[in-house]
Formats: sequence, C-alpha cells, structure tokens
Amino acid sequence: MSSKNNPKKFALNMSAAQFTKFYVLHLLHKRTSMISEHFKEEFAKLTGNWRPAPSTLLDTLHEMTDEGLLQRKEDYKSYEKKRQKVYWYRVTEKGTEEFEVLKKHYKVLFDEQLDILKRIMNEIYQ
Repeated sequence: MSSKNNPKKFALNMSAAQFTKFYVLHLLHKRTSMISEHFKEEFAKLTGNWRPAPSTLLDTLHEMTDEGLLQRKEDYKSYEKKRQKVYWYRVTEKGTEEFEVLKKHYKVLFDEQLDILKRIMNEIYQ
C-alpha cells in the first residue's frame, strides 16, 4: 500500500477510521477494557492535538463490535458512582488476530511514510 496507489492520500495513505480501528486494537492490547473517553485521552496523548471525530470513534467501535473484533458490555463508569452507564470494550480473539495482520500490513506503510518525511525534512530544512 504505497502512496503511488492512491494519490489522493499522502499522509499515511489511510483514513481516520482505518487509523482509529488500528489504534483502538493496539490500546486494548495494553489495557484490558476501555470506554470511549479512555480512547479519546489516549489519542490525545499520542498526537498532541488530533483525536478522531466523536462520530468516527463511535462508528468505528460499533462496526468493530459488529465484526466480532470487540466485545461490548454496558456497565457503570465507576462503581463508586453508579450513575453514568457506559459501554466497556474488550478485544476478542478475532480482534487479536486482526490486529496482528494490521500490524504487519501497516508497518510497511509507516516505514514508507517515515522515509518520505525524513527526505522532505532533509531537503527543505537542511
């Protein structure tokens, strides 16, 4: 998947939804379960200022659940304050398998884009 395949996509040659799916799977391998608020916080830590749009994140989580990549459980945000119900997400075995495939696939893409960015930085900001 190189930038030559899709000239309309330069940066990473992937959509926000594709990256959101990939990073959600990564995060759920670091933490057992998370709610949408946790995902937003983690995206902010990674990128500084970019977060997927709320609709992108929620649509992606719902699609991943429908695909069997995630398991969703309705529960409380905290047991001390049983007021706010939320969905807790966990990765499934199918999700783990999908993540391993995506890691291999995207590694090539990330390396390619990193090389392009290094060449741009060297040429323009010598």
